[in-house]
Amino acid sequence: MSTTVFGEPLETVMARPDENKVPKMLQHTLGWLNQKAIGTEGLFRVSAGVKQLDNLKGRFNKGELVPLDEFDLHLVAGLLKAYFIELPEPLLTFDLYDAFIEAADTPDCKEKLKKIFARLPEPNKWTAACLFKFLSNVALQSSENKMTTTNLAIVFGQIVLRPKVESLESLLRHSPKITSLLKTIVENYDDIIPANKDEAAMISKMVTPAGMKKEEEEGGLLTPEQQKLRNIKVTVEDAITAVLSRLDVMAAELNSSTSLEETIEIAKRVRTAKRIICDLESSKAA
Repeated sequence: MSTTVFGEPLETVMARPDENKVPKMLQHTLGWLNQKAIGTEGLFRVSAGVKQLDNLKGRFNKGELVPLDEFDLHLVAGLLKAYFIELPEPLLTFDLYDAFIEAADTPDCKEKLKKIFARLPEPNKWTAACLFKFLSNVALQSSENKMTTTNLAIVFGQIVLRPKVESLESLLRHSPKITSLLKTIVENYDDIIPANKDEAAMISKMVTPAGMKKEEEEGGLLTPEQQKLRNIKVTVEDAITAVLSRLDVMAAELNSSTSLEETIEIAKRVRTAKRIICDLESSKAA
């Protein structure tokens, strides 16, 4: 019986008698990253060595559940990305691509996404649930790892959601929508993906190593309400960073201005930006 996991259709892997809901290689990798690497700065942004990655993939393809402590954490993060990149069909499927794109930027986006997720094939649904649960955990540590929901959406968007026939036009038109969708899913994981509390608990268990389960039971992990609050604060921090960056640009414009009228206009924009920052800081404190 074949033990290959990389490059194999998800349904083929999950048809094997020793697999349950999510490929065990994936549960193993997600659990390790969840425990060992979640707070690491630049997670998923540092490239893994090609030769090392190929060797590690080869061991998993032979059916070995490889102990990951001996490897660099960025290599393991690269392994996770490689699994989804090499799927013959993207995780969120070709068939549902248009439905996902149509849901982007709509007022009821979250409700539409929940319905679309319910239409995924069972292996894709459970695997996507585990991936997004893990990514939501990563986002909660963004003050340490610098991987905000936007950054995570950019990294994983084109990997898990792409059309069957790709073109430059679809890439340019749909990329912002895909990023927006992934960001929404990560930030609203609890509202979009688990169908009920039992399912939420099962998903959490699949991405939580045994050593972390006691901490979760004792309340060491955030509740869904606390996670939402943390996500809101992260979004506010992103907005503050963007406004501060714009202030730097306006300061340079002010220094180079030679026109009284232009200087007054820039000063007005600076006052507006400062007011926005004050409002955002107040929202964050609340």
